[in-house]
Amino acid sequence: MSNKTNYPKRLIEVDLPIKQISAHARREKSIRHGHISTLHIWWARRPLAACRAVICASLWIDPVDELCPQDFREKAASIINNFAKKVAADKDLANHCSGDNWNKWKVLAKTENQLDPNNPQHFNILRYRLLDFIADFANWDNSRSVECLFDRILKIDIRIL
Repeated sequence: MSNKTNYPKRLIEVDLPIKQISAHARREKSIRHGHISTLHIWWARRPLAACRAVICASLWIDPVDELCPQDFREKAASIINNFAKKVAADKDLANHCSGDNWNKWKVLAKTENQLDPNNPQHFNILRYRLLDFIADFANWDNSRSVECLFDRILKIDIRIL
């Protein structure tokens, strides 16, 4: 009997930027003032950075998976392309991105480098830009910053997931 699943893989099943998420989690645990986790000290406190990253990665479909709906790829590519343009143009937003990721966003912001959701060669790039976003979103400062627009990427229609 085959145990094959009939649903597309999620990003968490494929990859997760552990090194960057861990760095944000370590920093978050060392914050002593102004962080929600300092409201009450729990015995086994879990960093919210890891929770944010795991939730995003478990909800979002892997664009490389053959079962990924084309609608998801189109919306994700559009949002990622727009986000890259915004990061390249807005210095305040660029400050919220890690140095490595900011360079990737800057390259993607150029018209000739825009992601094409119909080009299978771009699916892998889309996967890794979503993971880069997750890595930056794991940072506590980014999760609570209204002006940084990280919430825009979270608005990928949940119904197509």
